[in-house]
Amino acid sequence: MTVDPELLAAALDQLGTGLLVTGADGTVVAANQATRDLLGEQATGRKVGDTVAAAMAKDDHGRWSPRPGLVVEWTWTALLTGTPHEGRCLVLRDVSHRIADRARLRRQNRALAELVAMKAEFTAAVSHELRTPVTSIAAMSELLGEEVTEPDPLAAPVAAVARNAARLLGLIDNVTELARIENAPPAAVAGEKIALEEVVAAALPGWTAAARDAAVHLTATGAHDATVEGERVLLRRLVDAMIGIGLAAAEPGALLGVDVASTDSGWRITVPIGGRGGDRLFTSSAATGEGVRHDSTALMLCRAIVARHGGRLTTDTDPDGAAVLAAHLPS
Repeated sequence: MTVDPELLAAALDQLGTGLLVTGADGTVVAANQATRDLLGEQATGRKVGDTVAAAMAKDDHGRWSPRPGLVVEWTWTALLTGTPHEGRCLVLRDVSHRIADRARLRRQNRALAELVAMKAEFTAAVSHELRTPVTSIAAMSELLGEEVTEPDPLAAPVAAVARNAARLLGLIDNVTELARIENAPPAAVAGEKIALEEVVAAALPGWTAAARDAAVHLTATGAHDATVEGERVLLRRLVDAMIGIGLAAAEPGALLGVDVASTDSGWRITVPIGGRGGDRLFTSSAATGEGVRHDSTALMLCRAIVARHGGRLTTDTDPDGAAVLAAHLPS
């Protein structure tokens, strides 16, 4: 069946990709609309550009810039080799936007890397500058607290200074740890096998006094041999932070159980948060005479540590329907 040349030309003009046919000497004998858009309306009857013609002698693909701002990616195939009608078929694609997008992405990545480095430097500098005076305030207020006791009217203000200085030191520690996690290489948390029940057991004694002051019963429950790969110091900070959340939310007389349980993909550490203030989800610092103090940076630290270990931090419910904060860690 003979194909109408005009019909074939019209069909080829529908292609979004440039299609160009040359004779053996490189003269263009046919070009579709996409090619004419790239190379100009007079493409037919002209020689293929010198760059392409030279490259075609040794390569079957390459890039060509017919004019400033335009980059064309081309491939060619020989037609009717060894006959009087020998020629070549070139496929042309405009890759200017793709190249520009890649260049823009590289610039954005460089700018982002500079911002991350600047943020890390800022965090380190501010944490260092804050830690020195706050440590001095905490030490001096502790000394004053030994000298100024009730019923001296200065006792309460001195105790408040000491309490808030300790809170600021905890906040500085959290911000410093967040910066360290963010800038550490991923391999830093891989390799060591850690038993979660041992981490929980080691954390509980540090919260005994706080639990007693809050009139909360603190226990550890759940599975044994709950082993994950990670960084022991970070997981300990995670457990400490989660216990703080539980104490901040617990009603006096409540039982606060730090539970380790298996899941389909690994292990889950939970603490109940269904009591007072549980909806705030702010991790606490140590308990004081006014109760457990809240520090919003510690929840951020919790989330960062869990994400660092390839897990996720969620709010769930226990079998009794009570709200819990859950750290899901892969085994």
